[in-house]
Amino acid sequence: MATFVKLEDSPMFQKQVRSVEQTTEELKDRCQKLYKGSKKYMETLGEACNGDIIFAESLEAFGAGQDDPVSVSIGGPIMSKFLSAFRELATYKELLRTQVEHVLVDRLTHFLSVDLQDAKESRRRFDKAITHYDQAREKFASLKKSTRDEIVAELEEDLHNSKSAFERSRFNLVNALMNIEAKKKYEFLESLSAIMDAHLRYFKLGYDLLSQMEPFIHQVLAYAQQSKEQANFEQDRLAKRIQEFRTQEELDHMRSSSNMETSTSVVGINGVTMNSHKTIEAIMQTTSKGEVQTIKQGYLLKRSSSLRADWKRRFFVLDSLGNLYYYKDKGTKAAGSQPFNPNSSSEQGSRVFGRFRARHQRGSSFNEESLGCCTVDLHTSIIKIDADDTDLRLCFRIISPAKTYTLQAENEADRIDWMNKITGVIASLLNSHLQQLDSGKNDADKNNGSSGASSTLKLLDNKENPPDDMRTNQAHSVSKILREIPGNDHCAECRGPEPEWASLNLGILMCIECSGIHRNLGVHISKVRSINLDVKVWELSVLDLFRALGNDYCNSVWEELLLCQNDSSLGSTAFPSVSKPSPKDATHQKEKYIQAKYVEKLLLNKEATTPSNHSQATRIWEAVMDDNLREVYRLIVVSDANIINLTYDEVAGANLYHNVHKEDSETGLNDSEKKDYDPAVCSKSSNKPGSCLQGSSLLHLACHTGNLVMLELLLQFGADINWCDFHGRTPLQYCIAGGNNHLAKLLLRRGARATIRDAGGLSALERAMEMGAITDEELFVLLAESE
Repeated sequence: MATFVKLEDSPMFQKQVRSVEQTTEELKDRCQKLYKGSKKYMETLGEACNGDIIFAESLEAFGAGQDDPVSVSIGGPIMSKFLSAFRELATYKELLRTQVEHVLVDRLTHFLSVDLQDAKESRRRFDKAITHYDQAREKFASLKKSTRDEIVAELEEDLHNSKSAFERSRFNLVNALMNIEAKKKYEFLESLSAIMDAHLRYFKLGYDLLSQMEPFIHQVLAYAQQSKEQANFEQDRLAKRIQEFRTQEELDHMRSSSNMETSTSVVGINGVTMNSHKTIEAIMQTTSKGEVQTIKQGYLLKRSSSLRADWKRRFFVLDSLGNLYYYKDKGTKAAGSQPFNPNSSSEQGSRVFGRFRARHQRGSSFNEESLGCCTVDLHTSIIKIDADDTDLRLCFRIISPAKTYTLQAENEADRIDWMNKITGVIASLLNSHLQQLDSGKNDADKNNGSSGASSTLKLLDNKENPPDDMRTNQAHSVSKILREIPGNDHCAECRGPEPEWASLNLGILMCIECSGIHRNLGVHISKVRSINLDVKVWELSVLDLFRALGNDYCNSVWEELLLCQNDSSLGSTAFPSVSKPSPKDATHQKEKYIQAKYVEKLLLNKEATTPSNHSQATRIWEAVMDDNLREVYRLIVVSDANIINLTYDEVAGANLYHNVHKEDSETGLNDSEKKDYDPAVCSKSSNKPGSCLQGSSLLHLACHTGNLVMLELLLQFGADINWCDFHGRTPLQYCIAGGNNHLAKLLLRRGARATIRDAGGLSALERAMEMGAITDEELFVLLAESE
């Protein structure tokens, strides 16, 4: 609509001005409502931003970005990435709030306080000018003809000035109203469009941020699910162990109760039964070989030596060194009993973590200082069945020259058992002392060579059993070790910097995006693990395997055709059409490349792998025998068939000592023929696995050579850990027979079954016991648990 087409002062002009003013007044009311809503929306965005910041701060205080034990246990290093994302989202929200304030709220404020106020002021000045103009016109019109000329001229000039002021105020009002009419056509649409654009950029930034984190979020969810399943499994195991413990405790109680009368009569005569004495003597003998075992432990009531003579419950331990010691509570206040104070939570937490770190730096969880350990000397002690006060039941005394200990058991069976075992230990200590006196003269005549041999054996034992702290790999140290390997400072697939994921069987490091593609290939092709999250996976043998390989060498095998494209000697070779992706390439390009590389194996140079005069089985067998780890890796990779479980029988020129036909196993063998299967009677084997390799696999050969890293490589590529050779021996039995205890422990931890019996009918534990006492405590426990 054309507004103010005619500018002459007329009733139509005045009517049009009033109409526009009425519209402006209605627009003002609506603008005020919109302003209030916009102001509330801006404040809500500010509160939401503050809420995001407060949540991020609480997440940081919870454990994100901290390296204390509690934070690590709840996933603090993982939460640090989520913390950064929440803070970034808070900045996006603050940017949106700022744009709402400047683009909408400030413009509405200007429109209300400037444009509409200018129209109001113009209206006020216009009304004032009309009044002056009307007064001047009335004065001039009321002049008489007899009025003097100077007065007429003065009033005429005043009239002219009033009319000029009226016209100016009228046009100022028109301009103010037209300014509002013009602005209302674009001002609000422009502001709201800018707000919608701000929202678009806000959600796009958030979407881009979360899209980049999506693979990591899925990995964390998968890791959390694995941890949940592992926790449920551990809880089930704990419940089963508790049930077994309670059942065994009840059986022991019933057995002790049934034999209580017989045991009591025996103890009354000589203090210990013959069976328990022999058992304790055997346990004490293992101590001389480095094995310290707990003979008995449990709670007893001990009467105080003070004047009050009160009874206190103490935990006693009797070990195979002949030590009887007990722990007493020193009255240390529990950390959880202190009241919670939010202002001092960080200080209190630092004290708790300080004690935690100091405890682990000492290398043991408990010691005599923290638990109040007291030792009872049994070398010159005797045991009495009753206490001084004969009215008390279930008591016995340990009497030594220094002190007398009065103890009370919980039941008669427990008292008899304690007395039997303490008396047996005292007798063993006396016998050991007498034997040392008798052999003292013979030992003095020996030369120093035996001591040198003993020290050499100790060094070998230490080599076989590395300390536990070498096997405890924290996330930061694992990452540092792996990235120092040549080529491991970037992703093996797209060369992205600082890879945080690895393929255990392929021996490479990769970025998080490529790790998701590897995981989709399946564990039969790539076993993906995190170098920061899956800390328990990174055993010493796995780290040594990665040190021996590395991204550079592995890619030289898997991408050999790409590396040789410029080599003129390979002119007849058909080079693949795929190219190595970059970190910025799309996911589908990386997926296509990885599929071609590992599933289709298009980048392998298979033409120069196997010479015509050697079979692949012979080459890999010789490589394992020569400890050529990289050659074994290359042969496994380039082989079209699965050669990881090939046997010695497939090697060219293999000396097959036993001639067994397939029909023999189907029709059955007589007793004389079955004896040939027993490794103990095999004239070639003589119970030494390395002499008769018939039916053995590459894993058997690695156990025979004693190469831990080679063993790890074969296991990662899926070697059958329980494969039996011709004599029914597993790789575990090869390690036991060869004395490679560290390899045997690795196999047991990876699922080797110690219950498998060889052709002679003996298990790995029985074969080990045939060779003598098992001095490796950890190996004995693993074998016993498997049994």
